[in-house]
Amino acid sequence: MNQLVEQYITKNYYKLLHISKRITKNHELSQDLLHEIILQLYNKKEIVLENYEDDTIKYYITSILRINWNSKTSPFFYKIRKEPLNYQPITDIFEYEDDQLKWEREILLQSLEVSYAELDFWRKGMIELYLVLGSVNKVSKFTGIPKSSIIKYVKQSKEQLQTNTLKRIKEYGED
Repeated sequence: MNQLVEQYITKNYYKLLHISKRITKNHELSQDLLHEIILQLYNKKEIVLENYEDDTIKYYITSILRINWNSKTSPFFYKIRKEPLNYQPITDIFEYEDDQLKWEREILLQSLEVSYAELDFWRKGMIELYLVLGSVNKVSKFTGIPKSSIIKYVKQSKEQLQTNTLKRIKEYGED
């Protein structure tokens, strides 16, 4: 990275954060956007601007912020903003059901949430990546972890979730 750009980012970090918040309209991802842009700038070998003394650096970074926030083909969109689009709210699946089914579903979801919360950090991460990326191959490419290890962790995590959830449901039924 160009030393002048690095100095500008270091000196004006909070101004850039403010710009990021304005571009995103105070969205909770504004700080993530700025950090992603800083990483993109660090990964660039050379940043060539005509003049480093005026606000050229600021406008350059602002344009990168705006492009990454508004574009659906930007690296930021693919890494961070697209992830929630992969999920469908679970309540939309069950539109028409009677009270008994609603009650049973609530018990199941509560039991599953508690079981998931009890998983350790590593297993949660593996399950989340597996659900978001959709396959063991993609998780392996994304993390660099061998497929056999990922298969083992995902399988163990699923079994642990199933066992703990069923145990909770049985406990709830006994009450």
